[in-house]
Amino acid sequence: MAGLEVKASRLWRTLEIIGGLIVIATATVVLADPQFAVTTLVIVIAAGLVVGGLFRIGVGVSAIVLPPTLRTLNTAGGIIAVVLGITALLDLQAGVATLITILALALLIVGAFEIGVGVARHPPPWLRVSIAAIGAVTVILAGIVILDASIGEGILAAILALALLLVGVRNLVHGITGHHPVAAHVEAQVTAT
Repeated sequence: MAGLEVKASRLWRTLEIIGGLIVIATATVVLADPQFAVTTLVIVIAAGLVVGGLFRIGVGVSAIVLPPTLRTLNTAGGIIAVVLGITALLDLQAGVATLITILALALLIVGAFEIGVGVARHPPPWLRVSIAAIGAVTVILAGIVILDASIGEGILAAILALALLLVGVRNLVHGITGHHPVAAHVEAQVTAT
């Protein structure tokens, strides 16, 4: 198996360049207006809750092949998801604050576990200190975000923008160069004379 480089078609390269520019423009919007990015994320999550909840309700009501307990759980879970989704859509600011708080609490737990791993007996000592320090910084940052959600909103928007920017640059580079590595079998051809 050897890697080969193939040149993409002109249309594909053009689409990659246009897509890359759109993604970079989106990253710029996210950096310019973090509130817009985070609010959009909340809308997408809330809409997903509503759609998924309606699906669960449908399964709970109509899937007669399921045991009654599973039907009840599907229906109840679906109702909860729909209510949470609609609530987030009706009060986007509360949805943003809730999302950031949940993420900060998750980071707080991760940081606490990191500290625990760092103080455990894992050689070498420099690695234990590094892990514990990373855990402590994570706990401190999560605590700051819990105390002031606007800081968390900015951090979340910055992470989204950076991810978008990297994807956009990758698309531009692929579109401009047109080269895409592909795996291909290299077989020696033997001809009989």
